[in-house]
Amino acid sequence: MFRRSISTIFIALLFVVVSSPGKADSESPEGFILTLSERLQVTLTEARNKKRLNDIAYIDQLIDQEILPHVALEALCRRIFQEHWKEITEKGKKQKAYDAVISSLKRTYRLALSSYNGQKIAVIDTKNQKAYSIVRIKIKTDGENDHTIDFAVRQFESVWKVFDFSVDGIVVSKTLNSSISRQVDTAGIDEMIKSLNPEKGS
Repeated sequence: MFRRSISTIFIALLFVVVSSPGKADSESPEGFILTLSERLQVTLTEARNKKRLNDIAYIDQLIDQEILPHVALEALCRRIFQEHWKEITEKGKKQKAYDAVISSLKRTYRLALSSYNGQKIAVIDTKNQKAYSIVRIKIKTDGENDHTIDFAVRQFESVWKVFDFSVDGIVVSKTLNSSISRQVDTAGIDEMIKSLNPEKGS
């Protein structure tokens, strides 16, 4: 059940971060999310019509060029690794930690995209904190399994980026941190990173 929710999260993240940089970056937090989500509705529909959603090379290229520039990767990694980030940095493993998180994101994106069937979304609420904003969207399915997704966004050098998100109250960084902490305790930093990024190792 939770794995299905995680896939839903990443479908939602795709909805809101695929776009070329520009106008949306200078808007309000909700404007940023809304503009990018509307663009992605078109992008994913086109990809589905062309039967490209199962094309791994195409999806990876999409992620590298369009998604990652809109994610504050270091901020997300700090929230995921938390107390282990200092050790990761001291051991010179920061880039490998980035690669591990990206690898994990890509695996989940591929799974989520392959099941995309035209879900509709809407921005329904925004809560502005002192240093960041939470923009809530609703993914509308058949009316029975709608999900609310909260995106934590703030400006990094005057550009809006997503640095964390949650689905139905479950925060992704906290969930991943719990799993990572258990791996670090039993196998250490290197093995934890390797398990997240088996293609490149530690």
